[in-house]
Amino acid sequence: MSKNFEITCPCCEATIVIDRLSGEILLHKEKEKKSGLSLEAMVSNLGAEKTEAQKHFDRQMEAQKDRARILEEKFKEAMQRADKDPDKKPFNPMDLD
Repeated sequence: MSKNFEITCPCCEATIVIDRLSGEILLHKEKEKKSGLSLEAMVSNLGAEKTEAQKHFDRQMEAQKDRARILEEKFKEAMQRADKDPDKKPFNPMDLD
């Protein structure tokens, strides 16, 4: 009779060895992943991923440029509202105490 339990995880298919007496995990061995792609396929996938990452980067750069313009417009609008009513005291959350 073996002293240890050997269990295979149904989710990740890892092998777990548990001591029968103490209940402690003695070994956790993940399932070996096999690469089914050839080197040429991996290189071509890398090139496709690189172009996709560049497209995503370009979209984010355009969004940041547009964001700066929108923030500038919001700031100008806030300044105009502040100039219209200069005597109004801004809300201070500490005044609620």
